[in-house]
Formats: sequence, C-alpha cells, structure tokens
Amino acid sequence: MRVTPEGFCHGQASGSQQPPPPPPNWAEVMALQTVLIRQLVQGQQNQPQSQQRGRDDYIPLAAGYQEFFGTQTPLFHQTDEPLDADAWLRTIESKFSLLPVPCSEANKTLLAAQQLRGTTRTWWDNYCAMLPAD
Repeated sequence: MRVTPEGFCHGQASGSQQPPPPPPNWAEVMALQTVLIRQLVQGQQNQPQSQQRGRDDYIPLAAGYQEFFGTQTPLFHQTDEPLDADAWLRTIESKFSLLPVPCSEANKTLLAAQQLRGTTRTWWDNYCAMLPAD
C-alpha cells in the first residue's frame, strides 16, 4: 500500500482510491495507551534481575548539579582582581572534564552560576533578568 500526496491509500492489487480511515476517538486512544503501558510494565517485570538497573547502577544521560558539586567546585564571592575571577573560571571549566557524562554549554553556565555568592550572584540574576526570554 502506498500513500499519495492527496492522502489516499492505494492497494497493490487494485487501482481504486480509498479515503483514509477516520481518526480514532479519545476513548480508543486512551484504551490503546492503557494497553501499551501495561505491556511496558509487564515487559519490565519479566526482565531477568541481572538486566534490571537499580538505583545504585543509575547512569544519568547528562551531568547534573550532584555530579558537578561532587567535583568540589569553588564558590565565587567577589574580587577586585581580574586574575582571581579568571582563575575561578578556569577552575570551573576544568571541573567539567571530570564529569562522567557530557554537559551542554547551556548547562555549564547554569551549573557554574550556582557557585556565585553575594553581590556577584545578585549581579548575575539581574543580568539574566534583562536577557530576552528565549
């Protein structure tokens, strides 16, 4: 069976055009979704114990604050010396290479900002508030 740009299905044996079947109603969609969820749950329950991952075996898809914080990142309060700020930034950047999973650039910024304190954090919050929403 092939679908034409008009949306009609053509069978292999016949050349007649047939309209598509009507879309399912909400009750049918919910029933199908319930069946799929049950199948997923049953599939997980039927897995051998060695294939099931416990909380101790959890592997995150992306680095989060817990993983980042575990690298013992320094806090940044304020400084009058630009080199102190540069050293802090370099230290923070080096911590990302220690993470067990990659971290996006956007998440790096969010994670690093969590280490700002005092007037520096106030400045960062005001700076972010002035940026466009997107």
